[in-house]
Amino acid sequence: MYSRCPIDGLGSMAPIGVRLQIEDGHVMIDNGILQVTLSNPEGIVTGIRYNGLDNVLEVLNDESNRGYWDIVWSALDGSGRTGVFEVIKATSFKVVVESEELVEVSFSRLWDPSLKGKFVPLNIDKRFILLRGCSGFYTYAIYEHLGSQEWQAFSLGETRVAFKLRKDKFQYMAVDDDRRRYMPLPDDRQTERGQPLAYPEAVLLVNPVEPEFKGEVDDKYQYTCENRNLMVHGWISNDPSIGFWQITPSDEFRTGGPLKQNLCSHVGPTCLAVFVGAHYAGDDLVPKFGQGEPWKKVFGPVFIYLNSTMDGQDNLTLWDDAKRQMTVEASSWPYTFPTCEDFPKSNQRGMVYGKLLVRDRFVDSNDMPTNGAYVGLALPGEIGSWQRECKDYQFWTKTDENGVFCINNIRIGNYNLYAWVRGFLGDYRNDSVITITPGCNIDVGTLVYEPPRNGPTLWEIGIPDRSAAEFYVPDHNPLFVNKLFLDQPQNKFRQYGLWERYGELYPQGDLVYTIGESDYSKDWFYAQVPRKKEDNSYEGTTWQIKFKLENVQQTATYKLRIALAGASLAELQVRVNDRNKPRPLFTTGLIGRDNAVPRHGIHGLYWLYNVDVSSSLLLEGDNTFYFTQPRSQSPFQSIMYDYIRLEGPNTETDLMAKMGVKMHFRKHHVVIDNGILQLTLTNPGGYVTGVKYNNIDNLLESHNDESDRGYWDLVWSPPENPGTTGTFERIEGTSCKVIVENDDQVELSFSRTWDSTLEGKNAPLKIDKRFVLLRGSSGFYSYAIYEHLEGFPAFNLDETRIAFKLRKDKFHYMAMSDDRQRYMPLPDDRSTDRGKPLAYPEAVLLVNPVEPEFKGQVDDKYQYSCETKDLKVHGWISSDPPVGFWQITPSNEFRTGGPTKQELTSHVGPTNLAMFISAHYGGNDLVVKFSEGEQWKKVFGPVFMYLNSISTGEDPLTLWDDAKNQMLQEVGKWPYSFPSSKDFQQAHERGVISGRLFVHDRFISDEQTPVNGAYIGLAPPGDPGSWERENKGYQFWSKTNEQGQFLIEHVLAGTYNLYAWVNGFIGDYRSPTTVTITPGCDIELGDLVYEPPRDGPTLWEIGIPDRSASEFYIPDPDPIYTNQFLVNDPNRFRQYGLWERYAMLYPDGDLVFTVGESDYRKDWFFAHVTRKKDDATYEKTTWTVKFKLDKVNKDETYKLRLALASAQVSDLQVRVNDPNKDLPLFSTGIIGGDNAIARHGIHGLSWLFNIDIPGKVLISNGENAIYLTQAIGDTPFRGVMYDYIRLEGSALSYSGNHAGI
Repeated sequence: MYSRCPIDGLGSMAPIGVRLQIEDGHVMIDNGILQVTLSNPEGIVTGIRYNGLDNVLEVLNDESNRGYWDIVWSALDGSGRTGVFEVIKATSFKVVVESEELVEVSFSRLWDPSLKGKFVPLNIDKRFILLRGCSGFYTYAIYEHLGSQEWQAFSLGETRVAFKLRKDKFQYMAVDDDRRRYMPLPDDRQTERGQPLAYPEAVLLVNPVEPEFKGEVDDKYQYTCENRNLMVHGWISNDPSIGFWQITPSDEFRTGGPLKQNLCSHVGPTCLAVFVGAHYAGDDLVPKFGQGEPWKKVFGPVFIYLNSTMDGQDNLTLWDDAKRQMTVEASSWPYTFPTCEDFPKSNQRGMVYGKLLVRDRFVDSNDMPTNGAYVGLALPGEIGSWQRECKDYQFWTKTDENGVFCINNIRIGNYNLYAWVRGFLGDYRNDSVITITPGCNIDVGTLVYEPPRNGPTLWEIGIPDRSAAEFYVPDHNPLFVNKLFLDQPQNKFRQYGLWERYGELYPQGDLVYTIGESDYSKDWFYAQVPRKKEDNSYEGTTWQIKFKLENVQQTATYKLRIALAGASLAELQVRVNDRNKPRPLFTTGLIGRDNAVPRHGIHGLYWLYNVDVSSSLLLEGDNTFYFTQPRSQSPFQSIMYDYIRLEGPNTETDLMAKMGVKMHFRKHHVVIDNGILQLTLTNPGGYVTGVKYNNIDNLLESHNDESDRGYWDLVWSPPENPGTTGTFERIEGTSCKVIVENDDQVELSFSRTWDSTLEGKNAPLKIDKRFVLLRGSSGFYSYAIYEHLEGFPAFNLDETRIAFKLRKDKFHYMAMSDDRQRYMPLPDDRSTDRGKPLAYPEAVLLVNPVEPEFKGQVDDKYQYSCETKDLKVHGWISSDPPVGFWQITPSNEFRTGGPTKQELTSHVGPTNLAMFISAHYGGNDLVVKFSEGEQWKKVFGPVFMYLNSISTGEDPLTLWDDAKNQMLQEVGKWPYSFPSSKDFQQAHERGVISGRLFVHDRFISDEQTPVNGAYIGLAPPGDPGSWERENKGYQFWSKTNEQGQFLIEHVLAGTYNLYAWVNGFIGDYRSPTTVTITPGCDIELGDLVYEPPRDGPTLWEIGIPDRSASEFYIPDPDPIYTNQFLVNDPNRFRQYGLWERYAMLYPDGDLVFTVGESDYRKDWFFAHVTRKKDDATYEKTTWTVKFKLDKVNKDETYKLRLALASAQVSDLQVRVNDPNKDLPLFSTGIIGGDNAIARHGIHGLSWLFNIDIPGKVLISNGENAIYLTQAIGDTPFRGVMYDYIRLEGSALSYSGNHAGI
C-alpha cells in the first residue's frame, strides 16, 4: 500500500494527530506514520522511524552526519578563510506551531561580529514541518545577511540538505526513468576495493563487495540533473519495503535557471537537495556578498517523502508512486502551511502571461510561434544574465505550440522577462522591468524575439540548443564502464573518460570537418580537449572547418556565429585561411570554469560570440577556419560547442560600406567617409570639426570654434613649477600625411615637431596624432605618439587627453556606468545668472536652471570621475534622433597610476573625455617630469569613438547596453592589428606571463593562502607600490582568480617588476627580480608569496585594508547641496560638501573612537578634515582612539600600522597618552596633493606608515589613547582619509593568546 500525504493538512487518514515531544538533547515529532527525531538545539535530523524500521538513516554515523543542512563559504576580507565546509548547527530551538494538524519547529542561530572567521556571516533559521496523515516531512530555511557594515563580505559556494541513509537497507537508487539501478556500496570506494581515477569522485571498482559491480566506475557526477528535471529522486530498500525520496516542488529558490545542473543522489547512500552550487558553472554561480550587503532568501520547502508496498508487490513501483506524489506537491505550490512571513502564500504572489514569437526573415517571412521556448522572470540584468544569477528567485515556464505562456506564483519584486528558443541563437530579454505586486495579473502581450542575424546561412554545424548532445559522443573505454548507460544513447556522454578518446580517434592530427561532406553527428567530437603527449603532458588542439565559396562579395562583411555549450579555463582562437598567423582574427580570451567535461555534463554555461569576417580574408573556392584551443595545463581545459554558423553579408548594412573608405582633401580640411559616418578634420591642424552620422550633419557643437569641437590637448609647465597647473595647449599639427589609404582603411597623421624657436610657446614634444577609419565601422579611432628627444629642454607634463564637445541641443543623457547615468543639466545652467559658484569653480549650485527639475542640485564634473579599471566606456545619448556618442578605451596600458587611478569621464557640456595623463586624485606625484635631454616615447591609445543608433520608437537607453557590448568587442580585439605606427606593437611582438599568488600572514594562518581578486600587474622597475605613482611607462594589470592564478597578456617588450596588492591586507607586493618580456614569450612565474607587514598579533583594528575610506561613516549631504541621483546610492560619497558635515556632527569637540564600543561604520568620519571656526578660518583637528590593554610589557615595542587612503597637504601627527606633548611620537611631515576630499573621491593615493610605540608609554590594565592630529588647518580641504589602522602586540611575547582589549 502506497503512503499518501494530504498536504491540505486535513489528515483524515491518520488515527492520531501530530505529537511533539521535547527531551534533553532531542526533539521528536510523530504523526503515527513516521517519527522524526532532531537534535536540540542543533536541528540535525538524527532519526526517521518508518514502516517498522527504527531509523532509515545511517545509525553507524555520528548524529551530526545523518540528516543536515550544510554550507560552503569563503570570507572575502583577505583572512584566508576559503572553501569552509560547515554543517549548520543551530543554537536556539523554538516551537513555531503545535497542533494536531501540524507541528512546525525552528532551529536558528544568529551571527554577530564576535563570530567573524568562525561561522558563515548569516542568520539562519531551519524549519521542519510534519502534517497529520502525511507520509513525509518538509524542511526549509531562511538565510539572512544584514545590511550592517559589521557583517563581513563573503561568498556562498554551496548550500544544501543532505541525508545519509542506511547502507544495509537502501541499495536501489532512482534519479529519473533512465537512471535507476542497484548501486555499489560505499565500502566499494575504499582503497582496498576501489582505484581512484583522474579525480577523487571517480573510482574504478576492482574488488567490490558484490562481484557484479567489478570493473564499473562509480562517480556521483554521472547522476547529476538539470534543475528543470530535478523534482524527485531517492532510494529504495527491499527489506523492509521503503522508499526515501527528496521532492522539490518548485525551482524558484534554486540558482542559475532551468538548465543549471546539480547533484542529487549518489553512492552513500546519499540523498541531496542542492540550492546553491558551483557545479557545471564555476565561480559565476557563487553568490558574493559585499560587506553590509542586505540579503534574505528562503530555500524550500522541500519534501522528504517515504512510501512502502504491501508484501508481494514490486518494490520498484515505489518510484512510480514517488513521481505521482511529486506531481501532487508541485500542483500544491506555494504551500499554505509554512508560517514564516518570508514565504508568501498564493494570494501574495502575481502572474504574468503573454505570447512569444520569433522573427528571422532568413528562416520565414512571418513571425513564428515559439513552441517549447523557456520563458522566465529573473532579476533585472543583461541579456542572458539569468543563467549566472544566483542571489534571488527565478520563475520559469515553457511556451505552448502557439507561443503562449503563463508564469504563476511569482514573488513580489522587480524582474526582467527572459527567454531562449531552441533552434535559434542567443537570448531574449524584454527591456521593460516588470513589477509584481500581490494578486497582480499582468498581460505582456505579444513579444517578438529577433535572434542575432546579419545575413543568410551559408553553412551551419550543430543545433542551437545550448548542448553538445547532437555531436559525436565516442564509445567508452571498456576498462571504465557504467553498465547503466550501455544501452542508453541519450546518456552515453555520462561514461567516464570520454575525453581521452579524442587522442585515440585522432592520433596523427586534429579534427578536420568539411562542409557538405562531414556529418556533425559522426565527425564533430563532442568536446575540443587538449591532446595527451607521450610525456603525459598536454598540448592545445586546432580543429579545421573546410568550406567552399562560389563567389565572395567584395568589400563585404561575413558573420561567424559561435555558440559554446561549455568552457573550462579555455580559450578559443579563430584564424582564417592561415593557421600560423601570429594574431588570430578573434579570441575569446580565457573563459569558463564549468568543468563539465570531467563531470560528464554535455553542457555548462552558454556563451555566444559574433565574429566579423572581412571578405578580404576569404577566397573564392576553398577556405578554412582554424579553431584553436591553446590552453593545455590539464586534460580538462576544453570547449563544448553548441552551434556554429557562417552568414553571408547583410546587403543593407554592406551597401553603406560597399564603397569602402574614401578620403577627400579640401582647402583647409580633409574628409574621411566610410558610408556609415563622415569625419572632417582641419588640415594640417588635425582638429575634428565635424562628425556626420545618422542624418545629423554634425554631432559636435557647430557653434564652437573649429578648434574647440574635437581635439587633443595638454597642460605643461617649466620644471621649476612645483604644482599641477600650467599652460593649456591644444595640440595643433603643422603637417598632414596620409599613412594608409585603401578601401578597407584610411589612416591620417597630423604631426608637429619642436625646436628651440618654440621654447616657452609649445610643450617640448614631438607629437604625431593619428586618426583611423575602417570599412564598415560605426566609429573612428585615434591615437598619438609623444616623443621627448635628446636636446629638448626639461619640462613637466601635467595632463593630456582627447576632448569632444557635443551638440547641447541634442545630447542630454549621459552614461558612464550602470549606476551613474542620468539626464544632465545644460551648460547654460552654469552661467552666473543661473548658477551659483561654490567652494571651487567646478562646483555650481543650480538656482535657476533651464529645466526646473534640476533646481537645487549641484553640478560638478568630479562627481562623474571613475577609476581606470572601470573606465572603459562612457558617453552621451541624443533622443531625437536616437544616437549615442561613446568613448571606448580598450586597454589601460597607456594610462598612468595603475588600475585605481581616478580620471574624469563625461560631464556637462556635453563633454566627452579620454584622459591619458592627469594629476587628478594624485597631485604632483602624477605629474610627468622630464629632465633636459631625457629621451622618452609613448603611444597613447588607440581609443575608439563609437556611434550607434536605433529606430525611432525604441528605447534610446538601450544604446548604453549596445555601447557596453561594443566595448567588450573592442577589448577582445586588443592589441589592434590596424595601427600602422611601428611604435604600436602588434600581438606577436608582445608577451604573456602567468603564475599564482599566495598570501602568508602567520598571525592569521600558518598556511599560505591563495589570493582571490588581488590586483597584480607589470610596471617599470621601482620600489614596492611605486606603480601607483609611475607615470612614464606602460602598465599591465589583471586580477587573480579564486585559486590565486593570474594571467597577464599582451605585455609590451621591456623590463618590469611584478607588483600586487591584496584586499584585506596592508602593503604592496613586488617581485624580488625583474621580468623581461620579449616578443612572443610566455613566462610562467610559478607560485609567488606575499608576506604583508606584520610584527605581532592584532590587538585592535579600525577599518578594512582596501585602499579606500568607503567603509567609514559617510554623512548625508546638506539638503541644499544635493545631487538627487546620488541619494541612496553606493556613490553617495560623491555628494558635494560632505567635508562641512564634520563640524556639524562634532560641534563641541573632535571625534573620539573607543575600541570595542564604537563602530567604524558609524563613528569614524570618512575624512579627517579641518574645523571651520566662527571667523570663517579653519583649524587643525585631533581624533582620539581609546583602548584598553590587559597587560603591557614595558620592555617591548608595539607597532601601529597607519594606512591612509588619501592626503591633501597634510601633516598627520601621532601622540600616545599625552595630547599636549610638544613633539609627537611620529609625524608624516607634509604629504599629499590628491585633493580627493574636494573632488568627491573616496580615496586618492595610498600611504603606509609603520610606527614603533615603546611599551613604556602604554598603560597596563587601564585606558590608553592615541591622538591623531592633522596639524595643517588653513583651508577646508586639508585632510587625510584613513584606509586602515591596526595596533600590533609584540611578537616576542606572543604565545597564541596575547592579552588584548
